[in-house]
Amino acid sequence: MKLGRILKNDKIEYGVQYENNWYKQDVNDDLHFLEQYQQNSLILTSHENLKDMEFEWLPPLARPSKILCVGRNYADHSKEQGKLPETKPIIFSKYSTSMAGHMSVIPYPSHTNNLDYEVELGVVIGKTASKLKSINEAWDHIFGYTICNDLTARDVQKSEKQWTMGKAFDNSLPIGPYIIPSDTIPKPTNNEIWLTINGEKRQLDNTNNMIFSIPYLIYYISQNITLEPTDIILTGTPAGVGFYMSPKNTLRQGDQISSGVSSIGELRFSIK
Repeated sequence: MKLGRILKNDKIEYGVQYENNWYKQDVNDDLHFLEQYQQNSLILTSHENLKDMEFEWLPPLARPSKILCVGRNYADHSKEQGKLPETKPIIFSKYSTSMAGHMSVIPYPSHTNNLDYEVELGVVIGKTASKLKSINEAWDHIFGYTICNDLTARDVQKSEKQWTMGKAFDNSLPIGPYIIPSDTIPKPTNNEIWLTINGEKRQLDNTNNMIFSIPYLIYYISQNITLEPTDIILTGTPAGVGFYMSPKNTLRQGDQISSGVSSIGELRFSIK
């Protein structure tokens, strides 16, 4: 079962994808959408086959309460930058206006000459977490998982002391296609995470290689920032980003990007 949003006939729909069918849900906001699943009140009667529909994928949530990101959470990604692994998580933010849906065509941003890619596993919070007492209890606060790409204006990021302008610009967060509820798949602690550009493999690693685990990140953040349902945490990207290749090989207009996490699926988008 997969939860998401689409644009169909100029109207936004929240719904459930089950096999190849789309089940529209009678909700109009993110929180009630998640609650409907948690309360086992999704409606799985009337449906349409996705292959027969004309629609556009939207980000699976419209306005997450917070979007928090983790920098340099894979040792090889730190190594390719000439840095030692971090001793505590680097946390920064993106915003709801940063998001773009599956199959989006993203304009090359005018404020950068080095648009870079970063595939990431996204964690969606389903239960408020504040000052958690233990790392292991963090699993109980996860609603589900999605695929993200932390597009980065690398030259802008490098020119400033903090990362907001280089990371949180419009369309800098392709996300989706949907959310996989956490109770429908095993914990994604041993998943292949990968990205290709025009069919060429650029990033390939395993979520086991995160420096700071999914539950630790939730525990760590919750000590100072209350996590709420609909919040999204991007858990970091592996090595292979274009800016640190020799020569640099960042994104260009016309590039087709595909990224994925093995138990969740595939997120695709392009640059124009």
